[in-house]
Amino acid sequence: MKHWILTLLAAVLCLTAAAQDTDDPNVARCETIFEYVLNDQPDSLYARMSDQVKSMITPQQLTNMMPQVEAQMGKYQTHTAWEKQEMMGHEVYVSLVSFEKSQLGMLIIFDNEGKMLGINMVDPAAIKKN
Repeated sequence: MKHWILTLLAAVLCLTAAAQDTDDPNVARCETIFEYVLNDQPDSLYARMSDQVKSMITPQQLTNMMPQVEAQMGKYQTHTAWEKQEMMGHEVYVSLVSFEKSQLGMLIIFDNEGKMLGINMVDPAAIKKN
Protein backbone atom coordinates (compact mmCIF):
# COMPACT_ATOMS: atom_id res chain seq x y z
CA MET A 1 0.00 0.00 0.00
CA LYS A 2 1.43 3.38 -0.92
CA HIS A 3 2.16 5.86 1.81
CA TRP A 4 -0.93 8.07 2.27
CA ILE A 5 -0.92 8.25 6.02
CA LEU A 6 -0.75 11.78 7.39
CA THR A 7 -1.07 11.83 11.14
CA LEU A 8 0.31 12.65 14.53
CA LEU A 9 0.19 8.99 15.52
CA ALA A 10 2.95 8.99 18.13
CA ALA A 11 0.63 8.29 21.05
CA VAL A 12 -2.33 6.46 19.53
CA LEU A 13 -2.40 3.82 22.23
CA CYS A 14 -2.56 6.52 24.91
CA LEU A 15 -5.73 8.16 23.64
CA THR A 16 -8.36 8.85 26.25
CA ALA A 17 -11.95 8.47 25.20
CA ALA A 18 -14.61 11.12 25.63
CA ALA A 19 -18.33 10.98 25.00
CA GLN A 20 -19.53 11.85 21.52
CA ASP A 21 -20.86 15.39 21.24
CA THR A 22 -23.48 15.59 18.51
CA ASP A 23 -23.26 19.41 18.50
CA ASP A 24 -19.52 19.24 17.78
CA PRO A 25 -18.90 20.63 14.27
CA ASN A 26 -15.94 18.28 13.84
CA VAL A 27 -18.29 15.28 13.91
CA ALA A 28 -19.97 16.61 10.77
CA ARG A 29 -16.52 17.35 9.30
CA CYS A 30 -15.52 13.73 9.93
CA GLU A 31 -18.53 12.43 8.02
CA THR A 32 -17.78 14.74 5.12
CA ILE A 33 -14.10 13.76 5.08
CA PHE A 34 -15.00 10.07 5.27
CA GLU A 35 -17.33 10.51 2.27
CA TYR A 36 -14.43 12.09 0.38
CA VAL A 37 -12.31 9.02 1.19
CA LEU A 38 -15.10 6.63 0.12
CA ASN A 39 -15.70 8.51 -3.13
CA ASP A 40 -12.00 9.07 -3.91
CA GLN A 41 -12.12 12.87 -3.87
CA PRO A 42 -8.49 13.87 -3.16
CA ASP A 43 -8.96 17.55 -4.03
CA SER A 44 -11.77 17.83 -1.49
CA LEU A 45 -9.64 16.08 1.15
CA TYR A 46 -6.75 18.39 0.41
CA ALA A 47 -8.98 21.46 0.77
CA ARG A 48 -9.90 20.35 4.32
CA MET A 49 -6.26 20.13 5.44
CA SER A 50 -4.36 22.69 7.44
CA ASP A 51 -1.89 24.90 5.59
CA GLN A 52 0.90 23.17 7.53
CA VAL A 53 -0.07 19.79 6.05
CA LYS A 54 -0.77 21.20 2.58
CA SER A 55 2.84 22.36 2.40
CA MET A 56 3.99 18.74 2.82
CA ILE A 57 1.72 16.86 0.39
CA THR A 58 -0.15 17.05 -2.89
CA PRO A 59 -3.74 16.05 -3.67
CA GLN A 60 -2.39 13.20 -5.81
CA GLN A 61 -0.95 11.58 -2.67
CA LEU A 62 -4.51 11.29 -1.35
CA THR A 63 -5.88 9.31 -4.29
CA ASN A 64 -7.17 5.73 -4.09
CA MET A 65 -7.07 5.55 -0.29
CA MET A 66 -10.15 3.37 0.08
CA PRO A 67 -9.49 1.15 -2.98
CA GLN A 68 -6.05 0.35 -1.55
CA VAL A 69 -7.53 -0.63 1.81
CA GLU A 70 -10.37 -2.58 0.20
CA ALA A 71 -7.86 -4.58 -1.86
CA GLN A 72 -6.66 -6.09 1.42
CA MET A 73 -9.72 -5.89 3.69
CA GLY A 74 -12.62 -6.47 1.31
CA LYS A 75 -15.37 -4.01 0.48
CA TYR A 76 -16.35 -1.28 2.92
CA GLN A 77 -19.54 -2.11 4.83
CA THR A 78 -20.17 0.44 7.60
CA HIS A 79 -18.60 2.59 10.29
CA THR A 80 -19.51 3.56 13.83
CA ALA A 81 -20.38 7.01 15.13
CA TRP A 82 -17.42 9.36 15.56
CA GLU A 83 -16.04 9.71 19.08
CA LYS A 84 -13.85 12.58 20.18
CA GLN A 85 -10.58 11.87 21.94
CA GLU A 86 -7.69 14.13 22.90
CA MET A 87 -4.09 13.57 21.81
CA MET A 88 -1.17 15.90 22.32
CA GLY A 89 -3.44 18.96 22.54
CA HIS A 90 -5.40 18.12 19.40
CA GLU A 91 -8.89 16.82 18.88
CA VAL A 92 -8.86 13.33 17.40
CA TYR A 93 -12.00 11.68 16.12
CA VAL A 94 -12.23 7.92 15.81
CA SER A 95 -14.60 5.48 14.16
CA LEU A 96 -14.51 1.71 13.79
CA VAL A 97 -14.72 0.89 10.07
CA SER A 98 -16.04 -2.53 9.03
CA PHE A 99 -14.96 -4.28 5.85
CA GLU A 100 -15.87 -7.73 4.50
CA LYS A 101 -12.83 -9.38 6.06
CA SER A 102 -12.07 -7.32 9.15
CA GLN A 103 -12.22 -3.93 10.84
CA LEU A 104 -9.91 -0.93 11.06
CA GLY A 105 -9.95 2.18 13.20
CA MET A 106 -10.15 5.50 11.37
CA LEU A 107 -8.47 8.50 12.99
CA ILE A 108 -9.00 12.08 11.87
CA ILE A 109 -7.00 14.77 13.64
CA PHE A 110 -7.98 18.44 13.65
CA ASP A 111 -6.26 21.66 14.66
CA ASN A 112 -8.05 24.23 16.80
CA GLU A 113 -9.68 25.80 13.73
CA GLY A 114 -11.19 22.54 12.45
CA LYS A 115 -8.60 22.00 9.71
CA MET A 116 -7.38 18.43 9.24
CA LEU A 117 -3.89 17.64 10.48
CA GLY A 118 -4.01 13.94 9.69
CA ILE A 119 -6.01 10.92 8.65
CA ASN A 120 -5.10 7.31 9.20
CA MET A 121 -6.49 3.80 9.44
CA VAL A 122 -5.06 1.83 12.34
CA ASP A 123 -5.44 -1.44 14.22
CA PRO A 124 -8.91 -1.28 15.77
CA ALA A 125 -7.49 -2.08 19.21
CA ALA A 126 -5.85 1.36 19.18
CA ILE A 127 -9.23 3.11 19.35
CA LYS A 128 -11.41 0.69 21.30
CA LYS A 129 -12.35 1.55 24.83
CA ASN A 130 -11.05 -0.78 27.52
